[in-house]
Amino acid sequence: MSANALSAVPAPRPLLRGAILLGALALIAGCVAFERSPVAESRCDPDLPGQWRLRAEGVDKTIRIDARCHTEDWPGLRERPVALDLTGFSLGEDRYIVLSPAQAERAIGAEGRSLTATAPAGSVFLVLYRIQGGRISAWLPDSQRALAAIARGELDGRKLEDRFALVEGDAERLRATLARRTDLLYDTQAKAISLQRVPSKEHP
Repeated sequence: MSANALSAVPAPRPLLRGAILLGALALIAGCVAFERSPVAESRCDPDLPGQWRLRAEGVDKTIRIDARCHTEDWPGLRERPVALDLTGFSLGEDRYIVLSPAQAERAIGAEGRSLTATAPAGSVFLVLYRIQGGRISAWLPDSQRALAAIARGELDGRKLEDRFALVEGDAERLRATLARRTDLLYDTQAKAISLQRVPSKEHP
């Protein structure tokens, strides 16, 4: 993500920092775009529908995901919630949410700004997540990891603007990279963004 995208967003109030962390960072702060989706069609993960509680600095929010993996509750940069389709694909225990640049911009309240202007047509952003014991752990792609791997010749891609990585390849090659060398893009040892499933008996 370029500095222009951040400068276009109003400075947040302290109480909104937790929502900003999830809405902005979880979606695009990795600044790694993929030339195309690794799959022809994104699907709804049957383990996602339900209610999930996010607890982070300054926020305690319940996110409701319907049977189509659609939510009206995703917290973005602004006080009002954001509607998103949280569809994607799975590779073993690793699952991915696929977001177009326009969807990512909408999630941070920056429609029509840097992402759609910088990311090539047809490119996507991928959020890696795993579900274990009623908890979602999600990670951002690390642009510095990606750029270092590209420089070493371990990953096909190029740099877009300042610190913005574009991972290139056809769908089959991208799936193979994610299946075999997730570490080139994601640091799953780093702190994850976490959501806890709300038991059905606690639903309002």
